[in-house]
Amino acid sequence: MPGTIQEEIKRIERQIETYEAFDLAEKARFSRESYLWTAEDRIEWQELQADNALMLRKLREERNALLEQLKPR
Repeated sequence: MPGTIQEEIKRIERQIETYEAFDLAEKARFSRESYLWTAEDRIEWQELQADNALMLRKLREERNALLEQLKPR
């Protein structure tokens, strides 16, 4: 477990970058392949996108909360 707030922020930022890269790759895959997908495939993809967006939102909130702790009072 990271020892400092800065280390925790860096860890979260790496996770954010990973989720953002995954999101871009999935959107590119959708553009290439979606015309072949069944309705069920599309629903699964939409659920995956929603889950990814939720995780990104949580990570950004967590990062922002940690950044607030670093601000001088």
